[in-house]
Amino acid sequence: MLQSSDEYIARAPRDVRPRRARTPERLVSYVSIDVTVPGNSSSAARRALHAALGDDLRLYVVTMDKLRDCVTFRIEVTSRPLDEVIAALTRTLSQATLGHAVTTKIRGPAIRGPYRG
Repeated sequence: MLQSSDEYIARAPRDVRPRRARTPERLVSYVSIDVTVPGNSSSAARRALHAALGDDLRLYVVTMDKLRDCVTFRIEVTSRPLDEVIAALTRTLSQATLGHAVTTKIRGPAIRGPYRG
């Protein structure tokens, strides 16, 4: 007697790995701005920038212009909008020149509230 061909078709195994639930992410502000300050040394300006903008600051020296006696930094700040960054810079560094600024949103870790069991 003939059997149907359906009985001989191999079935693909199901994916039995447990699926991990995605943790929710939040969007945080990311600001990149060029700042030029007078002086030959970057150390004083670096300390002032860290004091003004806190721990979420990444700071790079772009140029040290000895002819014009100035240092240009590129700073990157997360978790603050552009207007707060500009306000902090103008309060702290009164003789700074602010250059090109870029702002966007990036994914940050989710904020977890206190456990209320």
